[in-house]
Amino acid sequence: MTAPHADQLIDGYLARLRVAATDLPSSVRDELIADMRAHIAEARSREAQETDATVLNILDRLGEPDTVVAEAGRRPETSEPNRASAGPGPYRPGVLEIAALVLLPLFWIIGVILLWVSPAWKTKDKVIGSLFSLGGYPGIGFIFFIGAAFGHPHVFAVTSSGNSCSSGADSAGNIVPTVCTGVPAWEVIGTILWVAFMVLVLLLPVMTSAYLAIRLRWDRRAQAAATA
Repeated sequence: MTAPHADQLIDGYLARLRVAATDLPSSVRDELIADMRAHIAEARSREAQETDATVLNILDRLGEPDTVVAEAGRRPETSEPNRASAGPGPYRPGVLEIAALVLLPLFWIIGVILLWVSPAWKTKDKVIGSLFSLGGYPGIGFIFFIGAAFGHPHVFAVTSSGNSCSSGADSAGNIVPTVCTGVPAWEVIGTILWVAFMVLVLLLPVMTSAYLAIRLRWDRRAQAAATA
C-alpha cells in the first residue's frame, strides 16, 4: 500500500507551521521550516512501507505547529542566530567620556578616575592624560603658589623695570653726566621664555583634553573598521 496523500499531508503541515511562525523573523521561520522538512524526509526514509497513516504518525511525533514554534522561539540560538556569531560591537563612547574630558582640567582627581574607568582609551592615552594635565587648574594654581613663595622675585623684574637714568653732582659740586642703564639682554630673553612657559602650562590641561578627544575619535574608527 502506498501513501497517495503524503505530499498533501506534509504540505498542509508545513503551511500550518508557516502561519504559526508569522511572528518569527523571516530567516528564523525559513530555517525552522527547512529543519522540519528535513526531519520529515529522514523519518520517511526509515519507514519500510509508507502509508498515509505512517505519514500522519510522523507529523504527530513532530508536534502541533504552535508548540513547535513556541519551542523554537525559546531557543537563543534560533531566535537570535546572528548575535552570538557576530560578537560584541565596538564600544560607543558616551556621557562617561564627555565627563572625563570636561572634568580633567577642572576637577583633576574625578577626571582621572573617569578616564581610567572608561574602556574607550588605551593605557598609553590614559597615562598621558593623567600626567600632562598637571593636576588640572587647581594643581597649576598650587604650583604657581609654591613658585611665588619660594622662587626668586628678580625673575619678574624685567616686566616692571625698564631703562633707568641717573644724574647727580660730585663732592665738589660738579654736575655728573646723566648715566642710563638698560635691561640686560639675557634678562629679556629669560623673561620671554618664562612667559612662554607659563602660557604653555596654562594651556596644557586643555590641550591634553583635546588630545584625548582626538584619540577617542580615532579609536572609534579603528573599532568600527575592525568590526566591519
